[in-house]
Amino acid sequence: MAVGSTRPAMIHDVAKDHLMVTWKNVVVAIYKHETTVAGVASVKRVYNTCVAAHPGGVFLITIVEQGAPMPPSEVRDLLANFLEGGTGKTLMSAVVHEGSGFRAAAVRSVVTGLAMLARLSYPHQVFGSVEVAARWFASASGLNADELAEAIAEARSRATQSSTTARAG
Repeated sequence: MAVGSTRPAMIHDVAKDHLMVTWKNVVVAIYKHETTVAGVASVKRVYNTCVAAHPGGVFLITIVEQGAPMPPSEVRDLLANFLEGGTGKTLMSAVVHEGSGFRAAAVRSVVTGLAMLARLSYPHQVFGSVEVAARWFASASGLNADELAEAIAEARSRATQSSTTARAG
């Protein structure tokens, strides 16, 4: 498993609805608005690339930003199939739904249902913040929770700056 360093996360894909990032052997899928078929295809590509580079296994963290709606059933099915395909490759999986209240609880329940449908063979939990999910990963691995959370925050900031610059140009 990875041992802490301060290298920045690598941004693989920035789109209106998603951001795909890796840091060490961690795949980070961030759904900013709609969770789309294209977003699922993107995370699959990034995940497969990371698995090839880290045959000992990878961690998967999916972040659903506050206000993002529940994905349509077609996309939920694709996500369930993707998660199920991680057997033997995914060490741990976390979903973070940022936000609180009924909407956040509803999204968390859909995610929990997806994991149950997929009958995942690896640990999978749902959290309310990146920091708590990072601590969960760190509790069972050599990952540094603070560095992981910082790398994700920094990548999100870079992606926001680059998309703002692209719109201004």
